[in-house]
Amino acid sequence: MISPEEQQAVAQDFAHRFNESWNAADGPAYGSVYWPDAELVDPTGTIWNGREAIERMHVELWRGPASGTQVQAHVRRVRPLADTLLVVDLDVSVSGFNPPPPGAAIGPDRTVQARLKHVVEKRRDAWGIVTSQNTFVAARPPR
Repeated sequence: MISPEEQQAVAQDFAHRFNESWNAADGPAYGSVYWPDAELVDPTGTIWNGREAIERMHVELWRGPASGTQVQAHVRRVRPLADTLLVVDLDVSVSGFNPPPPGAAIGPDRTVQARLKHVVEKRRDAWGIVTSQNTFVAARPPR
Protein backbone atom coordinates (compact mmCIF):
# COMPACT_ATOMS: atom_id res chain seq x y z
CA MET A 1 0.00 0.00 0.00
CA ILE A 2 1.16 3.54 -0.69
CA SER A 3 2.67 5.04 2.46
CA PRO A 4 1.09 8.09 4.15
CA GLU A 5 4.31 10.01 3.42
CA GLU A 6 4.09 9.26 -0.31
CA GLN A 7 0.38 10.15 -0.31
CA GLN A 8 1.19 13.56 1.18
CA ALA A 9 4.11 14.09 -1.19
CA VAL A 10 1.90 13.37 -4.23
CA ALA A 11 -0.87 15.65 -2.93
CA GLN A 12 1.55 18.48 -2.09
CA ASP A 13 3.09 18.21 -5.56
CA PHE A 14 -0.36 18.62 -7.16
CA ALA A 15 -1.14 21.65 -4.98
CA HIS A 16 2.24 23.21 -5.81
CA ARG A 17 1.91 22.62 -9.55
CA PHE A 18 -1.66 23.95 -9.49
CA ASN A 19 -0.54 27.15 -7.73
CA GLU A 20 2.48 27.69 -9.97
CA SER A 21 0.73 27.06 -13.28
CA TRP A 22 -2.40 29.08 -12.41
CA ASN A 23 -0.46 32.06 -11.09
CA ALA A 24 1.70 32.08 -14.23
CA ALA A 25 -1.37 31.55 -16.48
CA ASP A 26 0.66 28.76 -18.07
CA GLY A 27 -1.71 26.52 -20.03
CA PRO A 28 0.76 23.75 -20.92
CA ALA A 29 1.98 23.53 -17.30
CA TYR A 30 -1.60 23.53 -16.03
CA GLY A 31 -2.56 20.77 -18.46
CA SER A 32 0.52 18.68 -17.69
CA VAL A 33 -0.96 17.40 -14.41
CA TYR A 34 -3.90 15.79 -16.25
CA TRP A 35 -3.76 12.48 -18.09
CA PRO A 36 -4.62 12.87 -21.81
CA ASP A 37 -7.96 11.09 -21.20
CA ALA A 38 -8.87 13.12 -18.09
CA GLU A 39 -12.21 14.76 -17.36
CA LEU A 40 -12.89 17.99 -15.48
CA VAL A 41 -16.29 19.14 -14.22
CA ASP A 42 -16.10 22.91 -13.76
CA PRO A 43 -18.17 24.98 -11.29
CA THR A 44 -20.89 25.54 -13.92
CA GLY A 45 -21.31 21.80 -14.37
CA THR A 46 -19.69 21.81 -17.80
CA ILE A 47 -17.70 18.67 -18.53
CA TRP A 48 -14.32 19.11 -20.24
CA ASN A 49 -12.99 15.91 -21.79
CA GLY A 50 -9.28 15.45 -22.30
CA ARG A 51 -6.15 17.33 -21.32
CA GLU A 52 -6.24 19.57 -24.40
CA ALA A 53 -9.80 20.77 -23.71
CA ILE A 54 -9.02 21.38 -20.04
CA GLU A 55 -5.90 23.36 -20.93
CA ARG A 56 -7.70 25.35 -23.66
CA MET A 57 -10.57 26.25 -21.32
CA HIS A 58 -8.15 27.60 -18.71
CA VAL A 59 -6.22 29.66 -21.25
CA GLU A 60 -9.53 31.26 -22.30
CA LEU A 61 -10.47 31.80 -18.66
CA TRP A 62 -7.14 33.60 -18.05
CA ARG A 63 -7.88 35.85 -21.03
CA GLY A 64 -11.27 36.76 -19.53
CA PRO A 65 -12.60 37.04 -15.98
CA ALA A 66 -9.62 35.20 -14.45
CA SER A 67 -7.05 37.51 -16.04
CA GLY A 68 -4.52 38.48 -13.40
CA THR A 69 -6.03 36.23 -10.73
CA GLN A 70 -3.85 34.64 -8.09
CA VAL A 71 -4.56 31.33 -6.42
CA GLN A 72 -3.54 29.63 -3.21
CA ALA A 73 -4.38 25.93 -2.93
CA HIS A 74 -3.81 23.80 0.14
CA VAL A 75 -4.21 20.07 0.61
CA ARG A 76 -7.24 19.42 2.80
CA ARG A 77 -7.28 15.64 2.60
CA VAL A 78 -5.70 12.67 0.84
CA ARG A 79 -7.42 9.33 0.71
CA PRO A 80 -5.92 6.23 -0.91
CA LEU A 81 -8.25 4.03 -2.93
CA ALA A 82 -5.55 1.63 -4.14
CA ASP A 83 -1.77 1.61 -4.58
CA THR A 84 -2.16 3.53 -7.83
CA LEU A 85 -5.24 5.65 -7.01
CA LEU A 86 -5.70 8.59 -4.63
CA VAL A 87 -8.39 11.17 -3.96
CA VAL A 88 -6.73 14.55 -3.37
CA ASP A 89 -8.92 17.34 -1.97
CA LEU A 90 -7.67 20.92 -2.28
CA ASP A 91 -9.08 24.04 -0.63
CA VAL A 92 -8.56 26.93 -3.02
CA SER A 93 -8.67 30.70 -2.61
CA VAL A 94 -8.66 32.87 -5.76
CA SER A 95 -8.26 36.64 -5.73
CA GLY A 96 -8.74 39.06 -8.61
CA PHE A 97 -11.75 37.72 -10.55
CA ASN A 98 -13.35 40.50 -12.57
CA PRO A 99 -16.26 40.02 -12.52
CA PRO A 100 -16.56 37.39 -9.80
CA PRO A 101 -18.11 34.08 -10.84
CA PRO A 102 -21.93 34.09 -10.56
CA GLY A 103 -23.18 32.55 -7.33
CA ALA A 104 -19.75 32.31 -5.71
CA ALA A 105 -19.31 33.71 -2.22
CA ILE A 106 -16.99 36.72 -2.27
CA GLY A 107 -14.85 37.12 0.84
CA PRO A 108 -14.13 40.45 2.49
CA ASP A 109 -10.78 40.54 0.70
CA ARG A 110 -12.58 39.88 -2.65
CA THR A 111 -11.52 36.24 -2.76
CA VAL A 112 -13.48 33.31 -4.12
CA GLN A 113 -13.22 29.99 -2.29
CA ALA A 114 -13.44 26.67 -4.09
CA ARG A 115 -13.06 22.98 -3.40
CA LEU A 116 -11.19 20.81 -5.88
CA LYS A 117 -11.52 17.05 -5.76
CA HIS A 118 -8.98 15.21 -7.90
CA VAL A 119 -8.79 11.50 -8.49
CA VAL A 120 -5.15 10.89 -9.34
CA GLU A 121 -3.81 7.74 -10.87
CA LYS A 122 -0.29 6.38 -11.09
CA ARG A 123 0.58 5.13 -14.56
CA ARG A 124 4.01 3.61 -14.89
CA ASP A 125 6.10 5.90 -12.66
CA ALA A 126 4.04 9.11 -12.82
CA TRP A 127 0.92 10.46 -11.15
CA GLY A 128 -1.74 12.38 -13.09
CA ILE A 129 -5.31 13.55 -12.66
CA VAL A 130 -7.82 11.21 -14.23
CA THR A 131 -10.94 13.10 -13.10
CA SER A 132 -11.57 16.36 -11.27
CA GLN A 133 -14.51 18.30 -9.82
CA ASN A 134 -14.29 22.05 -9.08
CA THR A 135 -16.96 23.57 -6.86
CA PHE A 136 -17.22 27.20 -5.77
CA VAL A 137 -18.26 27.83 -2.20
CA ALA A 138 -21.68 29.34 -2.81
CA ALA A 139 -22.89 32.71 -1.62
CA ARG A 140 -25.44 32.35 1.16
CA PRO A 141 -28.84 33.83 0.46
CA PRO A 142 -29.62 37.02 2.42
CA ARG A 143 -31.68 36.55 5.58
